Amino acid sequence: MENSLTLSRTYSFSTEAVFEKYSNPLALARWWWPKGFTNTFHSFEFVDWGHWIFTMHSPDGQNYANEHIFHRIEKNHIITEHIVEPHFQTEIILEDLGENKTKMTWISTFESAEFLEKMRDFLIEKNGENFDRLEEELKNY
Repeated sequence: MENSLTLSRTYSFSTEAVFEKYSNPLALARWWWPKGFTNTFHSFEFVDWGHWIFTMHSPDGQNYANEHIFHRIEKNHIITEHIVEPHFQTEIILEDLGENKTKMTWISTFESAEFLEKMRDFLIEKNGENFDRLEEELKNY
């Protein structure tokens, strides 16, 4: 059983524009997480080994505590670790395709292959919503 999920999307925006939507906490709070959710950021240290702590608010009023550590931040490569349950690491790769196009690839590696297998369809759907929201955010760049 595999414990990694790879998703990608190509955007008609520069790599710099896509990276800015990750590095700017105001922008990130607007598009990170699925449709209907909102975020409250408590800490956002966008540096190697910096912490990102936030609460995700669902449309039905539930609150979900999240904490990440940024392991690596480079212009086209970000690695984060989600250090609360469920534990996983996400590698975000931004590939400049030229002509103002960027391919974004997320590789999420979960501690538990069983968790990923159970949640795979949900994660694909909800991360697709994230990608859609990022595209909307990029249009406002």
